Amino acid sequence: MKSLPKIKAIIFDLDGTLLDSIQDIAESMNLALEEAGYPTHPIEAYKDFVGNGFGGLVQKALPADKRTEKEVKRLVKKFAEKYEEHWFVETKPFIGILHLIKTCVTHKIKLAILSNKAHYFTKKMIRHYFRGAMINQGKNPFGIYSGAEEGKPLKPDPTTALELAERLKTPVENIAFVGDSPVDMETAKNAGMIAIGAAWGFSGREILEKANPDAIYDSPTELATYLNQFPIV
Repeated sequence: MKSLPKIKAIIFDLDGTLLDSIQDIAESMNLALEEAGYPTHPIEAYKDFVGNGFGGLVQKALPADKRTEKEVKRLVKKFAEKYEEHWFVETKPFIGILHLIKTCVTHKIKLAILSNKAHYFTKKMIRHYFRGAMINQGKNPFGIYSGAEEGKPLKPDPTTALELAERLKTPVENIAFVGDSPVDMETAKNAGMIAIGAAWGFSGREILEKANPDAIYDSPTELATYLNQFPIV
């Protein structure tokens, strides 16, 4: 593992990095597909479908000959309706994530989230799963975040990542972008940030290694241990 610059801030991906949300996503999409008369997919398949927003999810879930712009829009709407009812059923932070967040707060590492998930759901889930009380803090540690919004380019375009860097008031070379997919690693590189692969997430170590990150960690606890070796200032 190469030597990393000092990490003063971290931008996290949401699904597959902070939250194990695949079952609720899969079941919501399958309900939408079933209602529309299309075949469904096993939960495991959705690990390859997510990462490029609701439109990308629907594109991959639909049969190849049905991926018209009109049908994708129709199924995105259906999926959002189903997801509104299911996003909280099985979703939970990965084991060790709350410890990692506490470690960041203790070391005064600034935090943010950048997701290709619709901003509406991103905001709702951050407020639900990362309340300050969960890490013995008075406020949510993720006061800075961004989800997908119309007119904003999705990851791996670096535009929004760089906007978050400005809000964090931290040089990009001292910001780690932590994510579980090649899209996240590409985003980090495009923004000039430190690319850290979350091998505990949906993609796994083998796929992340092909994206050539600056570092890969197999668990949130392992990343927390790395951060703990530096003195608290």
